Amino acid sequence: MTGQRNYRVLTLAVAFIAGCVVVVLYLPAVREKLTKVQEQIQPPILQEQISQSAQDQGDASKDTLPLTKAQKQIQPPMIQSAQGDVYKAEQDATRSRSPVTLPKVKDTLPVANFDDNWKKWKEDISLTNLRNYGLVENIPGEATLNTYSAERLSAIYHSYLDNNDIICHRKLRMGNVGDGGWEICDDYEWRPVQPCIIYSFGINNDFSFDDESGAIYGCDVYAFDPSMKAKTYKRSDRVMFYSVGIGGKSGDPETNKKGWVLHSFSNIRQMLNHTKKVIDVVKMDVESAEWPSLATMVKEQQLDNVRQLLVEFHEMSDATSRLLAHLILFHDLERIGLRKFYVSKNVYGHRKAAAVPILRTSSYEIHFVNDNFRRSPF
Repeated sequence: MTGQRNYRVLTLAVAFIAGCVVVVLYLPAVREKLTKVQEQIQPPILQEQISQSAQDQGDASKDTLPLTKAQKQIQPPMIQSAQGDVYKAEQDATRSRSPVTLPKVKDTLPVANFDDNWKKWKEDISLTNLRNYGLVENIPGEATLNTYSAERLSAIYHSYLDNNDIICHRKLRMGNVGDGGWEICDDYEWRPVQPCIIYSFGINNDFSFDDESGAIYGCDVYAFDPSMKAKTYKRSDRVMFYSVGIGGKSGDPETNKKGWVLHSFSNIRQMLNHTKKVIDVVKMDVESAEWPSLATMVKEQQLDNVRQLLVEFHEMSDATSRLLAHLILFHDLERIGLRKFYVSKNVYGHRKAAAVPILRTSSYEIHFVNDNFRRSPF
């Protein structure tokens, strides 16, 4: 019995040793074959990630592993921005619409030859170049704009409206998904934080933006619309409605042909005891009254402590006089720090502009943040 047991133990030991020898001898060949199979079935981006990860793991002197090229391709911008000072540099770069930050395009039209080359440019220009033209420089002032041809004004005008000026990483839509809803920039620099105030001009019986922004952010929302039959009333704990509108006349309120009472923005702030308070969001959908109202607001420096401005601009016309007046206003808004973070073309009123070979609209919903009135995240 003892002899048989010893024989079995010896047999198992020999088999185990033989197995180890086989593994040692054939393991490199098996590993090489498996690697070839993996390379055949794995996507290129995963192959690169595995290869680079192996190299990174061998560097024990570093506290953290660097991002691989593959990881950079699949990670969202905010994760990448956590490395170093990328986020700060990005924000600094977006404060100015400087041409050096834009990708160079081969057939960008020289400004000096604009009128001479316009016909050829209109036929050959790509949409990218058309949009980039509006970013060559900040919108010039009135004296310079007065020297431009109608076609050049139209090109600057439409390309300006097609571009964002600044990055908002997180936008929240308040109100309806379709008409009646608006985007609020929820980035830390401009997000409404209690105690906060929102002015909403132009309701048309749709309180979805007002109700939701008041509920989500906990702001006091003041809604204004003289066209509704409702009188001034408290809609909820957060929303108060006033049956007056906004206009561009300074001083005493005016009454228009429809019998609506219109106040200037400064008058409304004074009535509500908000003269020195921060207004977190101003939303305006007032059927062309935005033009004189905003001009007066700029003149009276009423936008200096407004964090976000959401406006539907109407009457987008290619008439030279209107183009000039509208560009002057956009220049003034830009001069005081208003930067576009989101632009939406209203689905109603599509049309073609003779000077610009792409489909336009008669109404744009433009969302601004005040770059001169941001909270610092650092």
